[in-house]
Amino acid sequence: MVFNACSETQPEVPVDESTLVAKAGNEGLSKVEFNQLFQSVYAGKDSAEIAQGIISAWAGETLIYLEAQQNLGEEEAQINKQVEDYRRNLLSHLYLNKIVEANLDTAITEEEIVEYYTYHRDNFILKDNIVKVDYIKVPIQAPELEKIKKLLKTQNPKDKAALVDLCSKNAENFFLNDSTWLYTADIRKEIPKLVEEPDFSLYTGKVVVFEDENYMYYLKIKDVKIKNGLSPLNFERANIKQYILLNRKVLLLNSFKQNLLEEAKASKKLKILNPT
Repeated sequence: MVFNACSETQPEVPVDESTLVAKAGNEGLSKVEFNQLFQSVYAGKDSAEIAQGIISAWAGETLIYLEAQQNLGEEEAQINKQVEDYRRNLLSHLYLNKIVEANLDTAITEEEIVEYYTYHRDNFILKDNIVKVDYIKVPIQAPELEKIKKLLKTQNPKDKAALVDLCSKNAENFFLNDSTWLYTADIRKEIPKLVEEPDFSLYTGKVVVFEDENYMYYLKIKDVKIKNGLSPLNFERANIKQYILLNRKVLLLNSFKQNLLEEAKASKKLKILNPT
């Protein structure tokens, strides 16, 4: 049980000892504080033992604090400065966050995304291989497994709806998305036997079928991008939005600070007294 005390030395103020349960030096444990602590630990145990434990714990922590105040004068001054520095930084941080929340424009157009991608292409180099896939995991006892495989291989867009319907009825898990890129490492997590397949064997148009004692796994590779090449715009879209918002935030805060500085100079609130 830890009891915190204010680190700043306060002038002694007379305290009505009738409101206290215990007193150590100029520090007091009030009845209200004691009752709160008592209620937090009491669970049908010996109340006298609990009360004595609370008072002993409070007294021990308080006496250590009082001793520290007496014997660590220089260190206490340093602590006070650190606390004040932290308080200043925390208040400034909270205030700047409110400025951002109130003023940051979070609307991002497609033109802005494309422009950022075009002018920062070197920042979007793939570190791993990515693929577009159709993926289906079906219990091995499910009906129409051959039909699922046939529909997966077809190039006719009209068959996609039929495949989705079959998967909805039979598959434990499936992913049929024409625009989403995935890391090959994430695909391997879904299909254990795919670990045996090297990345270079996963070419566009390939259909892979794996089987274990419980499931059939169907995988169709629709597109592949190799690491060290340019990452596709769709794969980086969310990242680009974050970059744009971060840049706006920096510009907003720099502008706010500059305006604050200029207003302070104009109103004589800020005075440069001895610049050299």
